[in-house]
Amino acid sequence: MLKHDGREFDAASVGSAIATRAIMENLRAGMDGVYSRPPPFGKADRLRFLQALDRVMEKLGRGYF
Repeated sequence: MLKHDGREFDAASVGSAIATRAIMENLRAGMDGVYSRPPPFGKADRLRFLQALDRVMEKLGRGYF
């Protein structure tokens, strides 16, 4: 699996990432229930994601998975 910023999850890291996501969602909701959005993706985020996706697709094409 890939994160939005192009970094890859492995079997050991995906569980903690899901738990952290749930905690952060609760924190963003705040005490008054008003949700604050994280900043939008920048060009660097998009580039990292696309590069990581390309690496994964190349591995799949070579039969590594």
